[in-house]
Amino acid sequence: MTHDSRKNQFEALLRPHFDALYAAACRMTLSPVDAEDLVQEVALKAFERLDEFERIKYPRAWLLKVMYNKFVDEHRSSQRSPVDQAATGLDSEEPGDHQRSDWLPEDTFDREIRITRVLMAMRRLDSESASLVALRDIEGLTIAELQKVTGSPSGTIKSKLHRSRAKLGRILSRDEILKPELKAIGDEQ
Repeated sequence: MTHDSRKNQFEALLRPHFDALYAAACRMTLSPVDAEDLVQEVALKAFERLDEFERIKYPRAWLLKVMYNKFVDEHRSSQRSPVDQAATGLDSEEPGDHQRSDWLPEDTFDREIRITRVLMAMRRLDSESASLVALRDIEGLTIAELQKVTGSPSGTIKSKLHRSRAKLGRILSRDEILKPELKAIGDEQ
């Protein structure tokens, strides 16, 4: 098989899932730049395993599993890093992939405020909790799909989702959500 035909074959396999991958990556990372990097790494992994990727019955679930594992691995390694990886702030969020054509301006504004509040609150969750909530409640993955993505049993996923949603609810019920979260270097928290 020539390089060009292999490339075309890969594009045809990945293209139907690309938008879903990017949306999921944005919700996991809460940063368009980091999401692009994550999708690129997933695409590279899929290209390297093209023969396996072609035979997979549920390619979207496989791609999301690769993405989830990559995201968790990178987050864990960054926690071990001596350099604090600070959040980039509100300007890094783009909750703009929503259908808005039928909304009135005040509805759009209210929805944007709610979305921003939820995304800011999700930043206060640990990465695994935020990812699970995003994949289940935003991306709409089923518990069975989450089992494939995370490799965890359904009971574990359900309990983690319950705890994550409860914590998210407590965060959202406070008025402090939009205040910046500052952390001093060397601060013990």
